[in-house]
Amino acid sequence: MIRVMVVDDHPIVAAGLLAGLAEESDIVIVGSAATIAQAQSLAQSANPDVILCDMQLGAERGLDLLARLNRPAAPIIFFSSYDYPSYIRAALDGGAAGYVLKSALLSEIAAAVRVVAGGGTAYAARHLRNARTAPRMPSGRELEVIALVARGSSNAEIGAALSIDERSVESHLRRLFDRYATDSRTELSTYATRQGWIDINTIEPSGGNA
Repeated sequence: MIRVMVVDDHPIVAAGLLAGLAEESDIVIVGSAATIAQAQSLAQSANPDVILCDMQLGAERGLDLLARLNRPAAPIIFFSSYDYPSYIRAALDGGAAGYVLKSALLSEIAAAVRVVAGGGTAYAARHLRNARTAPRMPSGRELEVIALVARGSSNAEIGAALSIDERSVESHLRRLFDRYATDSRTELSTYATRQGWIDINTIEPSGGNA
């Protein structure tokens, strides 16, 4: 039997996935978690063969679980609504064993679990092609900076929000401008939105100066 653990902060999605996989004759569900901390604890106690993890867990990034699990760790398949090439590149670079969209059929998800449990990887060919030329995702702290820039926050406001000094904020922005070949805060925000790193529709204006 393949022991599978699910990490997803959406109860309905998690319940549906758990119920569907539990019907597979060769798969047994050993538990579910909604946060990185819960996932770390459960992975240690439940000893899964494969972990299915959402890319975004509320304010946390599922990608961070890759570095937080005790070694040796069960292989992770990311299970996500996001089809952005940079997300697939981040999963590959982080050592994830697969990447499956939430729009996939249950049979496809189960097949990916079986492949990974057998020591293989589960990436669609088009995902691999697109990931080769995809930009590298910003770090968690860089994403926080970009989101605050998109809100219209000044460097001082960003520094206060993240408990860092303005000089550190300026350093982050210079690196981001250089890395993504952008020349302004607006260009950086637009680029990040296009790549799926931030959702401009959920960002409220800060009222500060840009």
